[in-house]
Amino acid sequence: MTQATRPHWEELREMAAEVLEVEPEEISDTGLFTEEHDSDSLRAIELLSRVEKKYRIELPQSELPNMASLSALYDVVAKYAHWHD
Repeated sequence: MTQATRPHWEELREMAAEVLEVEPEEISDTGLFTEEHDSDSLRAIELLSRVEKKYRIELPQSELPNMASLSALYDVVAKYAHWHD
């Protein structure tokens, strides 16, 4: 299944764009948030919080380093939300 057809893919892109204060189309699938959008730890925590609230899941802060791109974010959220491709 491609990224474009994965459930929730575009929702996560929108959330990341809001937190990073960029347009959704500026968020590439594999580009690192820190390198492409000057993200920092506070923005990472904000994104984690929004994801938890939206999907009613709990993500350990230890997963923050694993949420460095849209693709990686999707993989982490899918694991805890029990999404199946």
